[in-house]
Amino acid sequence: MAAEVRKWFLAALGAVVVAAVAVTAAYMLRFHPAPPPEAKPAPPQTTAIARTDLTTTVTLQGTLGYGTATPYTGRKSGTVTWLPAVGAVVGQGQTLYGVDAQPVVLFLGATPLYRAINAQATPGPDIAEVNADLRSLGYEVAPSGDAYTSGTESALKKWQLSKGLAANGTLAIGDLAVLPAPVRVSSLDAQLGASATADLLSLSSTTKHVTVAVDPRQVDTSVLTRGLKVSLSLPDGKQTTGSVSALSSPGGAAAAGSNASGGGSGGGGAGASGPSMTIDIADQSVLTGMDSGSVGVNVTTGSVNNVLAVPVEALVAVQGGGYAVQVVAGGGQTSMLVGVQTGLFANGLVQISGQGITEGLKVVTVS
Repeated sequence: MAAEVRKWFLAALGAVVVAAVAVTAAYMLRFHPAPPPEAKPAPPQTTAIARTDLTTTVTLQGTLGYGTATPYTGRKSGTVTWLPAVGAVVGQGQTLYGVDAQPVVLFLGATPLYRAINAQATPGPDIAEVNADLRSLGYEVAPSGDAYTSGTESALKKWQLSKGLAANGTLAIGDLAVLPAPVRVSSLDAQLGASATADLLSLSSTTKHVTVAVDPRQVDTSVLTRGLKVSLSLPDGKQTTGSVSALSSPGGAAAAGSNASGGGSGGGGAGASGPSMTIDIADQSVLTGMDSGSVGVNVTTGSVNNVLAVPVEALVAVQGGGYAVQVVAGGGQTSMLVGVQTGLFANGLVQISGQGITEGLKVVTVS
């Protein structure tokens, strides 16, 4: 009896196993995912050759200020009895400093007084400047020439009276401070009671501008020329423009023709390895409230107009040197390499030219 039960149990167990296998097989056949289709290569990315303008720029760091201050040495013997405040602006006809309780007044000109101005003085540029300044100050009796005349004497006497000076119609060396333009007092180099024939003041330009010490590793200095237009990023985030007014060599000498004025409105000291550059800002109103700070100076280093260009990624280096582009033909089904000459690289684009290279032609950028 036990043997029959055992046979029956084994037969039943076998049937269950067979059924389980069958169910599992059916499930796998029904729900097992089909193998993925064979992946096809992605089509190449293309772009059209475009006609455009290209410009390259470099940003240099400059400093906003009044320029390099230059010491002014007094030439009138005596004792310093008055000095202006730091930051004061002294213009034509205004007192620059005082000696023995007498004002030394600023006249504008390129030639300082190097002799006494009186009826015995021969015609010269110093007399021409005195006459011109007197006329500018309203003393129209002064002549327009370079000779000392009765008109010069009359105008001088009237001017001297207005300043509380002895009205003798003559000038001695040091009675006037003659400078090319109005000046700003950057610092006082002497104290009241000091000798007046020493360095008294440091003077700078009255207008704010930007000075840049140029690093030749950043920019080809041959593109830096007087009159060059640049764009500026000011300390407060505003944008404006300026023009290069002066360049100085690494030794610090200003380039010929620079318009440095007054007590040294030219560029700051030259950089250790390159020139320094002074940039004038015509619209001084944008600088209101800013006397100093770092300025970004954007210089255009290259520019081409109306040229054909493609993304740099479209260039293919050719064995043996040079470049080509992969031109798409036949509705995108085929392509061929076409040699090109490259020009200016700018903002991810490159200027190209060559036989068969035309606007609108499609080229491969990523294959």
